[in-house]
Amino acid sequence: MIKDYLRKKRHIRETQKFLDMLVIDNTNLSIQASRFGWTNEIQKSITNNALLIRKYQRRLRLIKM
Repeated sequence: MIKDYLRKKRHIRETQKFLDMLVIDNTNLSIQASRFGWTNEIQKSITNNALLIRKYQRRLRLIKM
């Protein structure tokens, strides 16, 4: 039982770290685009990151239940 609890906590922690990294990466891409101009590649990256953020936020919410 404690092993399952620790496994769940570890999974939550790793998912949260990945989610935080995605948010920071998305912010950096937005700053870069505003300074140097918007390209199709940057727009695709921001869109993909936003979709991944939504995915991992949902996953985190389900894990915490």
